Amino acid sequence: MIAQVATRSARGHPFLTPLWFVDDGCALYLTTGPDTRAGLNVTQHPEVTLLFRGEHLRRFDQVLRLHGLATCHRGLPSWSVLLRAAAKYYVSPRALPIELANIRKWPLRRLYYGQLKGGFGYIRVVPTTAEFLPPAARSIPELRIEPCR
Repeated sequence: MIAQVATRSARGHPFLTPLWFVDDGCALYLTTGPDTRAGLNVTQHPEVTLLFRGEHLRRFDQVLRLHGLATCHRGLPSWSVLLRAAAKYYVSPRALPIELANIRKWPLRRLYYGQLKGGFGYIRVVPTTAEFLPPAARSIPELRIEPCR
């Protein structure tokens, strides 16, 4: 599962990018370099919107929208976040067969990550509101999320 992450540029233009994510406590951690467009946008405008589809449940018609405040960080996140990402995207029962089937493409992945401007980094998002997007004719009230302590 990926999150569609909407940010705004320094001039206020929208930018949407798909990113891997994991949760840890009351925040979401998104994998991207600090000098990518998403990373730079968050530095200028910390308000972000994330869209999640029901891919895991094969419910593509359900979309969860989170609004939150984001910060961009250089380097790697904590070990707990790294382990969650590895478990989710590399060694989970659904991910492992895909990784092994694409083992010959791993050198391409290394090249891709080697091109990250500014090195490794991540975006940390603390959600402020969440809502399921309704079908066009329905309206569902916004859910409030308690702040992190």
